[in-house]
Amino acid sequence: MRRLPLTLGLTLATLCVSALVGSPQVAQAHEPHVIAPYSPPAVGRDVSVSVESPHAGALTSHWQGGSMYVEGRIGERYNIRVTNNSGERVEAVVTVDGRDVVSGETGDYRTQRGYVLDPYDSVVIEGYRQSLDYVAAFRFADIHASYSALRGTPQNVGVIGVAVFKEAGHRRAKRKPYTPVQPRHYYEPYGGGRASSAPSSSASAAESSSDHAGYGRATTSAKRSKAPHGGSGYRPTPAPNRLGTEYGETTYSSVRETTFKRRNKRSPDQVSTIYYDSREGLRAKGIRVDPPVYHYAPPPQPYPAPFPEVGYAPPPPRRY
Repeated sequence: MRRLPLTLGLTLATLCVSALVGSPQVAQAHEPHVIAPYSPPAVGRDVSVSVESPHAGALTSHWQGGSMYVEGRIGERYNIRVTNNSGERVEAVVTVDGRDVVSGETGDYRTQRGYVLDPYDSVVIEGYRQSLDYVAAFRFADIHASYSALRGTPQNVGVIGVAVFKEAGHRRAKRKPYTPVQPRHYYEPYGGGRASSAPSSSASAAESSSDHAGYGRATTSAKRSKAPHGGSGYRPTPAPNRLGTEYGETTYSSVRETTFKRRNKRSPDQVSTIYYDSREGLRAKGIRVDPPVYHYAPPPQPYPAPFPEVGYAPPPPRRY
C-alpha cells in the first residue's frame, strides 16, 4: 500500500529540527484513485472543499445566502475532500468545530500547519490525525459528545474551515488582460464596417475599469473580509447546533512528511467555510431544507354561457 506524505516546518532546515522537537506537522496526502459522484464544493477559485461519505457519496447539502450547509445524522461518518484546482502546490489548514485536524488544538492558521496538495491533486481527510499512519474518524454525534465540546470549546461546534496558502517562489504565467466585448446595435452590419457602438467617451472607459475593479474585489474577498469564515457575510439564525463531530474510531490513513514555504506566512490566500447540522437544526436556523410544495390546481373552467345558441326550444328527448 502506498504511503501518503506528511510534512513539518517551513524549510528543510526547520524540517530536521522539528523532527527532533516535535513541532506542528504538515501533511501531504495522496489518496487512491476513487471515482466520486459530483459533490457541490464550497466556493473557491483555486481550492474547492466538499463533504462526503466514506463510500464517496456526497452528503445532502443546501446553498443559501452564498453559504453551504450540510445535513448530518448522529452516528454517520464523513470525510472532507480538498481539491487543488490550480497549477501550483498549496497548503490547506483544516479545522472541524474550531479544532485543527492535525494537532487537535484550537484552530489558528498562522501557527498551525496543514495538508500539502500537488497541482490539480486532491486529498480526502478522514479524521483527526493521531500519527503518520492513523486518524480518529469523523462522525456526527450529539454536541455534548463532540471532540470540541469535550476539549472545552462547544461554542465552535458545527463548522468546517479550510485556509489555503500558496507556495513561495512559484510564479504562474501571467494571463492576458480581459478585454470586454463591446456592445453592438442589432442593426449594425456584421461585415466589419464602422463600430458606432464602441465606447469613445471617458465615461465608458470608467465603466470598463470599474468592472475590472469589481472582479478584483470579488476574488480577494476571502482575504479582506473581517468575518472569520471568509464568506459572503451571511449568517444563519442564532440557534444552538444539534450536531457535533466526535473523536471516532481509529482508521488507517497514512501520510508522509514534506517541506512547504508559504508565500504569505500569516495571511491565507483563500478561506472556505461549510456549516453543518441535523435536518431539524438547519430548519431551526431558517435554512430551506424541505423541497417546495406545489399544490395541484385544476385548469380553470369556462363560465356558463347564458345564450349558447340562438333558436327555438326543441322538445325533450323521448322516454321509452
